[in-house]
Amino acid sequence: MKRSQWLVPLVTLTFLLVACEVSLTLARVSTFIFPKPTLIVKALVENWGWIVANLQVTAMEAVVGFALSIVLGITLSTVCLFVPQAENLVVPFAIAIRNVPFVALAPILFMTMGYGPWPKIIIVMIVSFFPIMTNLTAGFASAEVAQKERFFVWRATRWQMFVKLQLPSAIPYFVAGLEIAVSNIIIAAIVGELMGTTKGLGLVIIMAVSQYRFPLLMATVVVTTALSIVTTWLLRQAMRIAFSPWN
Repeated sequence: MKRSQWLVPLVTLTFLLVACEVSLTLARVSTFIFPKPTLIVKALVENWGWIVANLQVTAMEAVVGFALSIVLGITLSTVCLFVPQAENLVVPFAIAIRNVPFVALAPILFMTMGYGPWPKIIIVMIVSFFPIMTNLTAGFASAEVAQKERFFVWRATRWQMFVKLQLPSAIPYFVAGLEIAVSNIIIAAIVGELMGTTKGLGLVIIMAVSQYRFPLLMATVVVTTALSIVTTWLLRQAMRIAFSPWN
């Protein structure tokens, strides 16, 4: 990575934090309205061990849910490809599941699975699988008609067409679907935790709000944002390595 690629954002962030600190101090803004960056950093340092322990729980829920969403998305889109008649059933069902309000779904999950990680994992999976499925389905259909006709002329089997033509055509769509999905997994896990949990960043948020510890609340927001950025970056690196032979 070039020096300018991280130096400019770092300088910009430092300037914004200093400006925010000075502005809030001069305006005498209450901590209950918006805590100063120094108070947020202090809360982060003082509660670091507790935050990290709960961060690990949220990250686990997000990663497992995301992995399951990949399996589900690939399975459904592949079924639609090889069994076109199934698309009329799979797509409406997927849309219906994706649009079920969490407020209505969460009580059912908690009653059947308890307050452990699985209800949050299911919520993450529901949020994540739809962009993966739709993008991959579009990718399979993106192969040009002329190319398909050429495979028919060569008397290629259905499997050969899939491996040699449709799968390579779908990879950019699949990667785009993964990037869309991964941007939501941390938030989805925390939303699930806010509805009921004994661990996770959602618990930290609940405790911070109930105790009016707004610097801790903002520190949790910072950690959540950082975790989302890290997961997106890790996915991009993994995709770059995994699909480099296709480039």
